[in-house]
Amino acid sequence: MQVPSSPPTGRINAKRRRFDEVVADIRHAVYSVTRHRPAPQGGFECWPLGSGFFVSSKVFLTCFHVLMNPANPHQDGDQYQLVNNLGTGGSIHLVSNAIAQNNLHLFQEADLALLQVDGNQDRPYLPLEYGDTPVGTEIGVAGYPLPQLLVTNGTLRYDGLIFRVAKNVVTSTYRTNIPTDMGFLLTDVPIIEVNFLFVSGNSGGPLFLAETGRAIGFVHGYRTQKIREKVETVTLIPALPAGMSGTYIENQSALYSLGIGLSRVRVYLEQFGVTL
Repeated sequence: MQVPSSPPTGRINAKRRRFDEVVADIRHAVYSVTRHRPAPQGGFECWPLGSGFFVSSKVFLTCFHVLMNPANPHQDGDQYQLVNNLGTGGSIHLVSNAIAQNNLHLFQEADLALLQVDGNQDRPYLPLEYGDTPVGTEIGVAGYPLPQLLVTNGTLRYDGLIFRVAKNVVTSTYRTNIPTDMGFLLTDVPIIEVNFLFVSGNSGGPLFLAETGRAIGFVHGYRTQKIREKVETVTLIPALPAGMSGTYIENQSALYSLGIGLSRVRVYLEQFGVTL
């Protein structure tokens, strides 16, 4: 995909266009979230955590669980680098001293985290849509799934952060309670459901209208439901490795990916001056 020679500035145009043209613009507002923390032996420890996007020139949205995973939660003083990969270059925005309730705002009940980023007033950000999205609407998802930070000769490289998109239709919309891996319940959540897979690193990335690029939600995760389970026996492999059983359990599961509609977080965004 060819990146436009003149990148967008400010709120990205929401006119109707081809999907590839929409994506070429919104990739300037979508970033990988990486955490940098001083290491005990000196230098920094670095982790790619998930995805997110600018909702104004100074406010960046991602998931609460991206920053507060119990295995590696935020610590005040952490540095965050928001990194995007444009194929031929990219950009990094720095939050050098992230402090909860100062420049980092955490809303567990909505799986929402907002970072306030100083600097460029013309920084590209996504137009938003708070209304209902009809079932069957074509939407896209964008982000940095399966992220990797690479090091060459002691220098940190970001080319392992690969921007990826997908497009499909809204499978269903409904409101429900969602249990989380972090031990709390999200209640009465407006769900945008699709049947393509969100994977590790997608969390926090935008769901957007395929024709206009307006963000309608953000990636939360996925759910599975077992359909059937039965015992099977290997018949086509003539010789199994020593110690390997030819009997196994086959199971089928339905898998749906879940986004949280922006209507759930509108009140929080408006507290920080984010408007339509």
